[in-house]
Parts: sequence; structure tokens; C-alpha cells
Amino acid sequence: MKKVSLVPLLFSLAILFLAPHRIQAAPGDLYVADTDTNVIFKFTPDGKKTTFASLQFSPYGLAFSSGGDLLVGGFGSPNILDFNRAGQASTFADDLQSPYGLAFDGAGNLFAADAGNGSIFKFTPSGTKTVFASGLASYAVAFDPLGNLFASDHDAGTIYKFTPEGSRSTFASGLNTPVGLAFDRAGNLFVAEEVPGHISKFSPAGVKSFFTTEFAYNPFGLAFDDSGNLFVSDANGMISKYTPEGVRNTFAAGLSQQMASMIAIEPATDKLRNISTRGFVQTGDSVLIGGFIVGGSALFNNVVLIRAIGPSLATVNVSTPLQDPILELHDATGAVIATNDDWQDIQKSQITATGLAPTDPKESAIYAVLPTGAYTAIVRGVSETTGNALVEVYVTE
Repeated sequence: MKKVSLVPLLFSLAILFLAPHRIQAAPGDLYVADTDTNVIFKFTPDGKKTTFASLQFSPYGLAFSSGGDLLVGGFGSPNILDFNRAGQASTFADDLQSPYGLAFDGAGNLFAADAGNGSIFKFTPSGTKTVFASGLASYAVAFDPLGNLFASDHDAGTIYKFTPEGSRSTFASGLNTPVGLAFDRAGNLFVAEEVPGHISKFSPAGVKSFFTTEFAYNPFGLAFDDSGNLFVSDANGMISKYTPEGVRNTFAAGLSQQMASMIAIEPATDKLRNISTRGFVQTGDSVLIGGFIVGGSALFNNVVLIRAIGPSLATVNVSTPLQDPILELHDATGAVIATNDDWQDIQKSQITATGLAPTDPKESAIYAVLPTGAYTAIVRGVSETTGNALVEVYVTE
């Protein structure tokens, strides 16, 4: 991305937070579901191991809600358990068969891949259950920064991508028994291929490369911490830790050698506050820029809506409003994460659900789930048009 001048007023906000008190857990703790011993273990970032919970079934899928609750599903269990921050368990959902993969979207809905009947179920925060997808043997699910759901089909060797509306497409095929999924902070998808022990990396565009092929025992669960380290559970009872440069270390050993389950890292519950600014959008480099910094955990747990408002400014007596804005979202490297012209074209259902949809169809909006980092929202005019515009960033939860 070429540099832009700072002619319009910039806004920039660094958001600092105090993490809430945890009785049983803290942001950055790693949770491991040991299917052989029916135990969920907790590891502090320095590797100290404790037993978090002993269960009556084999735990498999783990996912944290935005409020810090740990949701657990497993082999042959009809239930999904909800452990609050004090470690107290309750039943979140029942009438399932084997809810393996669990993941939350930005609106707080839980998606559960039930391998027992080949379906992915969607649960609202209140627990209302609907069928989101069917006809696949999914062991893991994960959301990308734009709210698309990815599911690994273990039997078909395929990764499917689902839009928020449920439209299904094949993201990758020809894999070897894919299980665990995880996105890094740049939006790359990492996939644990159980046999022959590969971890593959896919760019947002779907370009595949091998992150590592060194596993002698089947890798299963994947999770990133807030420093960009990748944690991997395997069937040799080990947890490996890879630095962002790809250097492998043993984080933990001595777990069950029959362990075949997912892992999860507790995120911070920090959230972005609403910020906005207005300026005159010109041509070339003289565009409207909104810079913001998200603090806290580097996991994808900051759900934001970014808007570029133009035509509707006329209703509040702003002169010369920009008639057709285009919005771009860039990360700290300058790479474009997302772009939008007319907000109803791509993420209409997600944007509408926030209650913050623009009032004019020519205005722009981007819904994104972001990790810690610096971001830039840039507003331009279609066909180099000019005018006054407003750029805003909202928390949506």
C-alpha cells in the first residue's frame, strides 16, 4: 500500500484494559481435553499443570465464549457443558450425539460440529438450537476474521467454508484426515492432518504450504497464544509449542498417549470502544484515514464494525457529502484485510444483526473479528469523487 498524506484529520486510539479477576483461570492459560482419562487439564503460560475438571465422558471440543466461559463437548456425550469463570459446570445444550468441534462467532452464537450425526448446529446465547449444515464428518470448526466458518471433514479430506448465511463451498481438498483448525493473527488457516503427521498452512486466498511435516505421532488440536506461538497436541501425549519463526519446543509431555482432542487458550475479554471522525475526502493520497489500536489478547476476540458514512450526512446538514464511499481495512503491515463499497453486497446479515447498519445502501461497512494490533480504515470516493465523510469503529457486543 502506498503512503497516504495526513491532510484530513486522523484519529487514533490506543485501548488499554485491566483483565477481570479469574478465580480458576486467567487469560493465556492453555486447556487440554484428555480423551483417555476424561480430564481437562489447565497449563499456565509457564507450563504449570493442574486438573481443571474430571468428567463422566471423554472430552474433545473446547471453546471459550467472549465472557470467559469454557464450553466442552465430547465422545458419545449428548451434552455440551458450560464452565463459568469460577469453574462451576452447567449444561448448555443436550440432545446431541458427539459434539466434537466447538467455536463461537462474533455475535456469541456457539457452533457445534456433531460428528455423531454429521451436522453442525448453531446455538444462540440463550441456547436455541438450529441446524446450520449437514452431511459432513466434521471434527473441528473455526471462524476467520470476517465471520466465515471453516469445518474440517475428516473422512472426505476436505475443508469447507461457510458464509454467515450458510452458503457452503470447498476451501481445500485432497488432505489427509484433517482435524484441528486454527487461524493466526494474519488470517492464515493452519490445519492438523492426522496422517501422516503434517500441519498445513493456507493463506486467506487458499494457497497451501507445509508449516511442518515432523510429527511422528498424529497431531490433533491447534491453538495460537497472544504472542503468535502455535500450540499442537498429539497422540504421543505431548503439547508442542512453535514460535512465530517455526522453532519447535516441548511445552508439556506425559499426557495420555491415546489423547486425541482439541486445545484452547483462554482469551482476554477486552473490547474496543466506539471512535469516529469526519473529514473531507479528496483524491489521490488525500483520503480519510482512521487509525486505531486494539489492546489486550492477540486472539480473535475483538468484534468490530467499521463504517464509512457519506450520503446520509446530508440529513444532518453536512454540506457536500461523499455520495459513494469505499472502505478499506488494513493491518499494521499495510496489507488489506477487507474492502467494501456498498454494505449490502457482502456481509448484509452480519451487519444488520449488529443494529448499526448504515441507512444508505451506497455507504460502506466491514464486520471483522480482530486480534491485538494496529489497524487503519481508509475511505475513498468511487471514481475519485470527493466530499465529506464519516469513518467510525464500533464494538458490536
